[in-house]
Amino acid sequence: MAAAAALRRTLAPAPALLLRRQVLLRLLSTQPQQPQPAAATSPAELVRIKNSIRSAATGPDDLATLFLRALPNQAFLGDRPIFSLAVTRLASAGRRDLVFSILSSSLTALPAPHPSEGFLIRLISLYAAAGMPQHSLSTFRLVKPATDRVFSALLAAYHDTAQHDLAVTAFRDLPAELSFQPGVVSHNVLLKSMVATGDVAGARQVFDEMADKAGVQPDIVSCNEVLRGYLKTADYAAFDQLFKEIAGGKRRLKPNVTTYNLRMAALCAKGRSFEAEELLDVMGANGVPPNRESFNTVIGGLCKEGEVGAAAALFKRMPEVPRPNGKGVSPNFETYIMLLEALVEKRVFSPALEVCKECLANKWAPPFQAVKGLIQGLVKSRKVKQAKELGMAMRKATKGDAKAEWENVESAIFPQGLADSTA
Repeated sequence: MAAAAALRRTLAPAPALLLRRQVLLRLLSTQPQQPQPAAATSPAELVRIKNSIRSAATGPDDLATLFLRALPNQAFLGDRPIFSLAVTRLASAGRRDLVFSILSSSLTALPAPHPSEGFLIRLISLYAAAGMPQHSLSTFRLVKPATDRVFSALLAAYHDTAQHDLAVTAFRDLPAELSFQPGVVSHNVLLKSMVATGDVAGARQVFDEMADKAGVQPDIVSCNEVLRGYLKTADYAAFDQLFKEIAGGKRRLKPNVTTYNLRMAALCAKGRSFEAEELLDVMGANGVPPNRESFNTVIGGLCKEGEVGAAAALFKRMPEVPRPNGKGVSPNFETYIMLLEALVEKRVFSPALEVCKECLANKWAPPFQAVKGLIQGLVKSRKVKQAKELGMAMRKATKGDAKAEWENVESAIFPQGLADSTA
């Protein structure tokens, strides 16, 4: 601590960018560095390097060497996906030493004012994704002075990698140590992390004290995080009370689509999916268009309650719902599977066949068990032709090992095969 303080005093008179660069150089000089290969400047060579980094045949050491070779090129330095892929592959190989090598080298790859605050935020996330939280923290400390933007990025990196306790600890210790005030975004990540650890009561206390203790007004995201905690713990009384405060205007906040989706999830969890469906119209009337999650939540709730007819009708409404872009709401794989499985379970085979066909038209192969039940139901309903056509469609949709598995299912239903599709 004394050495660090002395270093800060020595560098204090420098401008912010120069200060950060000096700290970077001092930090890197204490770490073992890989030999730096010659820089790659040719666009064609960069393409080859990127392809090699993407190739599973490239080993960790070669990958790191290629990465370092391309680093001085600004186009490479700005390629987020290649950074993420390289770090993921090295971390998966257990080579965190190489993760440090490529990321620390990237800090000084270009002249000042690089690295920018945005670039440091990227490194914070990459270190966290590699399971190197202390390096995320060290990178955060390079920002002079500390800002709430970078602090919220550090907390989010911890949260997104399920290191929730680290996020809570960082929020508790770093602002006082570095003399900065967390803003609403940092508070919201804290709330999310506390809910993830199960400390919903603590999250509510932080929420209630934000304005008075921190001088930060909660926003609708803050409310949503607390609502999510109540939903997670099935504390529906507390959920309903906070939702009323939001929707009733007491908190002077407008519910957004996430707020309504959480409310619908709470209603569905209590077996009140028809009330949740009514909220879809309320949302539209209040200028908050429902999204796919809104529909999936209600369709899932109706299916669990056995109301498959209502679920199918709501499914058909999705493309008709007004949206800002005028395109309605498209189902996803989850939508199709929830509805298909529920319809088959209830033996409602004709609507199930239409849902299954639409799913296959989108090149999604539904779960074999659901399709098997549907085909068997069609056969028992004397719709053998439709059953065989569906079997053929599934055969075309499945790939690799799944194809052989499906053919086993198919042969159990049609021992004579599917050759006569007009039977």
